[in-house]
Amino acid sequence: MSQGSDERSWTSEEVVETFLDFFRSRGHREVLSSSLVPDNDPTVLLTTAGVQQFIPYMLGRQEPPGRRLCSIQKCFRSTDIDQVGDRLHDTFFEMLGNFSIGDYFKERMIPWAWELVTTGFRIPPERVWVTVYPSDEDAERLWRTVGVPGDRVIPDEENFWGPPGRSGPCGPDTELYFDRGVAFGCGTPSCRPGCDCDRFLEFWNLVFMQDVQDTDGTRTPLEKPNIDTGLGLERITSVLQATPSIYETDLFLPILRRAEQLSGARYGADEHTDYALRVLADHGRAMTFLVADGVLPSNEGRGYVLRRVIRRAVRHGHRLGLEQPFVVDLAEAVIERMGHRHSTLRAVGAHIQEIVAVEERRFRSTLQTGLTMLDRWIEEARAAGATELPGEHVFRLYDTYGFPRELSEEIIAEEGLTVPAEEFERAMAAQRERSRAGARFGVKREERAAMDIGNCPPTTFIGYARLDTRTPILAANHEKSDVVSLHEGQSGTIVLAETPFYGESGGQVGDTGEIITPHGRFRVEDTQHDESGHILHLGRLIEGELAVGDTVEAIVDAARRHDIMRHHSVTHLLHRSLREILGPGAVQAGSLVAPQVARFDFPHGGPVPSDRLEEVEDVMNRQILADLPVLVEELPYDEATTQGAVAFFGEKYGSRVRVVTMGTFSKELCGGTHVSRTGELGAAYVISEAGIGSGMRRVEIVAGGTAHELTRARGRQLRSIAERLAAPVDHLDERVVGLLNELRDARRENARLQAALAEVGAETALQHLRVVNGVKLVTARGDVQSTDALLRLKDAVQRQTGSGTIIVLGAIVDGRVHFVASVTDDLIRPGLDAVVLVRQVAAVAGGSGGGNPQLARAGGGDPQKLDAAIAHAESMVRDALGAKG
Repeated sequence: MSQGSDERSWTSEEVVETFLDFFRSRGHREVLSSSLVPDNDPTVLLTTAGVQQFIPYMLGRQEPPGRRLCSIQKCFRSTDIDQVGDRLHDTFFEMLGNFSIGDYFKERMIPWAWELVTTGFRIPPERVWVTVYPSDEDAERLWRTVGVPGDRVIPDEENFWGPPGRSGPCGPDTELYFDRGVAFGCGTPSCRPGCDCDRFLEFWNLVFMQDVQDTDGTRTPLEKPNIDTGLGLERITSVLQATPSIYETDLFLPILRRAEQLSGARYGADEHTDYALRVLADHGRAMTFLVADGVLPSNEGRGYVLRRVIRRAVRHGHRLGLEQPFVVDLAEAVIERMGHRHSTLRAVGAHIQEIVAVEERRFRSTLQTGLTMLDRWIEEARAAGATELPGEHVFRLYDTYGFPRELSEEIIAEEGLTVPAEEFERAMAAQRERSRAGARFGVKREERAAMDIGNCPPTTFIGYARLDTRTPILAANHEKSDVVSLHEGQSGTIVLAETPFYGESGGQVGDTGEIITPHGRFRVEDTQHDESGHILHLGRLIEGELAVGDTVEAIVDAARRHDIMRHHSVTHLLHRSLREILGPGAVQAGSLVAPQVARFDFPHGGPVPSDRLEEVEDVMNRQILADLPVLVEELPYDEATTQGAVAFFGEKYGSRVRVVTMGTFSKELCGGTHVSRTGELGAAYVISEAGIGSGMRRVEIVAGGTAHELTRARGRQLRSIAERLAAPVDHLDERVVGLLNELRDARRENARLQAALAEVGAETALQHLRVVNGVKLVTARGDVQSTDALLRLKDAVQRQTGSGTIIVLGAIVDGRVHFVASVTDDLIRPGLDAVVLVRQVAAVAGGSGGGNPQLARAGGGDPQKLDAAIAHAESMVRDALGAKG
């Protein structure tokens, strides 16, 4: 590929800074990338474009931090996972963008774009082509004005963006293409942007949101049009570094080289090897950034995307001969390469490595078995002349061996076969139906909070400093409709101009309390946020009435808030203590901060031993006894993380962040409420530790009054046990050990007696031994007190009769009939096995049962039919053996 710029050698970091500097110097405010997990939008799987975080500004739902913005946004294209491996596709990528929120428009954007491309990036003007929407005469005119020849301005019907649904903002767009040269082309004279060959590379899209479309298709010009542009970092870097594809740029090459080192393969040796190495390079980036933003492997949604990526990487590593775990090394290479621009990668690096390692280990345990089965099915299909593999086979690989459906279909397609999609879907639907059976559903609190409460301004939160205020009611809502008043007994949602009530976020539950009006009292049962910056007070009017416009007293339940503050502060101590005792990989993956308990989730390879949990408790309580000051300050994000403040994956941060520091022990980014000194916690105790799947552990902890109550309750419990065991509390251990020894000895003696009783019972049962056509048959009634004793009796008879034996025993236990039947292996045949016997015998007494051909058990409801059932057993066996009565 010939040089896309002048002879200067570009790095991807220089590309980023050139773009951002260009727009910062033109009045744009840089906005940090949002998470790959879209904020407050569960309907969108992953962030796919730079504009996503700015749409609420463009729609007027939120006030933007400025009218001119720029960013470099993390993006993920999940639709391309199965195509990754060729030279064109990738999953994780970064999008440079500039945005105008009702400020400048085409007349400024197009000249700026041309200036940045030809002067900033120094791309030769003759190498740049553009496409425009056919009716967008303004864009075509502006491109000609800046110097693009008319024959390189190509009309294209596809140059139109939106609306995102049936209605909404939309408008034409224009795309910039780089001419890579005739060597990449198809050779036809008409070759130009839009051709299927590789000559023209689209690298920048400028979207002009100038209309709003109604549901009937009518478009009306926006009063203030917007600009949204997207410049793919990987593509522009490939242009400027003159590489054959994005995979040879400095964004991918260090990771690809690590894959070479791990596998011993060489990039460029052959296309099959190159394909697998490109998969590892791309998927290494993808898995690292997904986990860093809080995604965990699962069988649904984003977690399934992550699982597919990791397992597809493992499969292609397997093709390269990588028989030992390696994805941790890929993640490490990504962190080394990209951690300087994405500091969160370094902060949660140990967590990322732990999660991907666990997922790889799980898949490897079944990988070879699944591949072997798939190979066998493929060979069978070929031998039968089939072109399809049953969808049930693919579902079995998915359900039993953890093969993502798409991975199985990719392997099958490589062998020239297909899978009927409807067969897989039927099997999946049947499984989902089984899973849903008995499930209970309710209205989620989030759904209640996502209501339209009018166009009032965002709520001012004052609850860090005080727990009460006088403020007007701006809006009220009842049963999802805006109302002007609420009446006694009605539930609803209230929005205030300012509030001391903390809305649930960051794991901390929402405040409760009261809103007192001149004529009534509203009980706040929960506090939530909506996406427009309102704090929503959910509850019920317990007396009188209230109206929009009333000035009210908003009073938080202070005792409950202080309990929450203690439990939030103790999670910070717990987090730091876990990392100190278990290692840096024990980073927060989720939390719940409530008045009575705090819950903390973190990645770890297995259960935490009790002695290690005690060490964690010791570390925490030393900080509590030290009475460390808890300081809160606002800092620029970069300054805070440079000082060592811990940022959490999955959280969205602005350019300025709130930093909570506890002495020199803990420093975290946190928007929650906290005590002023650690001594206010009193004490902290871990009350449980358990696994919650996907390599995650959960610790529950209590502090403050709850910890005191727990200590007192445990003391009462110990004293009560000591009284019952007639032993001093200090000697309870010795007393319990003594009792356990006595219990063990008693159980041994009981087992000996039970065995002796069984032997005695066997002698009685053997009096009913018959030999039928050479088969030893024992059918008898047992005198036992339990079903286990009946089974022991059968074993005792079996020991004396050996092979060639059929046994059917019955007994009455607790007023019900019970049966056991056994058939030795040498006698089992169609129509004669333990299950057949026991079911027909039990049917006589009105019961049923089951088991396996050698041993089966059953119950019946009519004790008076016991003897008849046993007699029926002998008759059945004689018939099955062809014996005469």
